Amino acid sequence: MDDRRTEAEATTSPARRAQLLASITDLFGSAGAAVSPSTAALYCEIVTGVFDAMAAEDRAVLVDRIAGLTNAPATLLHFLSLRDIGTAEPVLRRSIAFADTHLAALAERLPQDRLCAIAARTHVSETVSDALLARGDRTVLRLLAKNPGARFSQGGLAILVDEAELTLAQRQAAAALSETPETRGQVFDIRSAPALDRSRRVFARPREMGVVIPLPQRTRQPAADAADATPSSNAIAEVIATVASGDRMLEVAGLLAEFAGLPVDLVSRMIARPDTMPLAVLCKAAGVSVETFASIAAIRGRRHGHSPAAVDALVRAYEILGPDDVASTLRFLRARHGIEIGSSAPAV
Repeated sequence: MDDRRTEAEATTSPARRAQLLASITDLFGSAGAAVSPSTAALYCEIVTGVFDAMAAEDRAVLVDRIAGLTNAPATLLHFLSLRDIGTAEPVLRRSIAFADTHLAALAERLPQDRLCAIAARTHVSETVSDALLARGDRTVLRLLAKNPGARFSQGGLAILVDEAELTLAQRQAAAALSETPETRGQVFDIRSAPALDRSRRVFARPREMGVVIPLPQRTRQPAADAADATPSSNAIAEVIATVASGDRMLEVAGLLAEFAGLPVDLVSRMIARPDTMPLAVLCKAAGVSVETFASIAAIRGRRHGHSPAAVDALVRAYEILGPDDVASTLRFLRARHGIEIGSSAPAV
């Protein structure tokens, strides 16, 4: 590699230099984990020393190669992440050589377009999503919420719900000022909210139980006034719909637990059991729509080997599940597991 370095520095042909860098990069990548720290440092020195002098198209080709390296040096990834968005985006979005701690640290300082690239990665850990949620605007939050590979902590899920509540409140306020027949009844949620600059968010301290959500006054809209009805503005249900669309049952369990007043591990076990009643009750209490519950039931059905007929039967049962059944079942679950409802919680 030393010989090729000398040639790369001495040559005056940009095309030849690009060729040599491609060759060096392929050679470096083929060595995998066997690359020594000194060799990695030398490779970084070669790339960073000539990178800015390269033609734009040659830089793009080189960055694409580096983004595919499983052993890309952290120093080089950091260097590229601080360049223009055309250079930074491929490595931030695609490189699997990033450590989660490195990505989280970058999320503390990078501008929003770079945070979008991180939010769109194939896999986003809880550590990284927490860092993105702390600083990201609504575009970043929307990308995370819709990304099936993104994982969320309980604090992260709470932030998604808080932001959904804010967007719903803003939409309702705007609708009150300028409502037209075309816009009446539309619900605004975090999946389609416009970007909004926000100061750094503060994560709430972890809680053993969440805020107990009130039960719906009725579960179905009478046919007589269904045409003029406005859909329920339920931020929790909107976020559940988003994460469920990405086949993320762990996050569904976390949301149901946080906002139904039950421990997360308990709700996760409930969802995993053959009995479908607890899942239906928790979803109904949270205001989850029939369409979203059908998606959740289908995911659960695939995981447990349930037939399509069994899934359809569960969805039909969910449609007619009434508030009295929900209230009594929740009281039973809380009493069974020794959970006391605080005086500030809505009564069920």
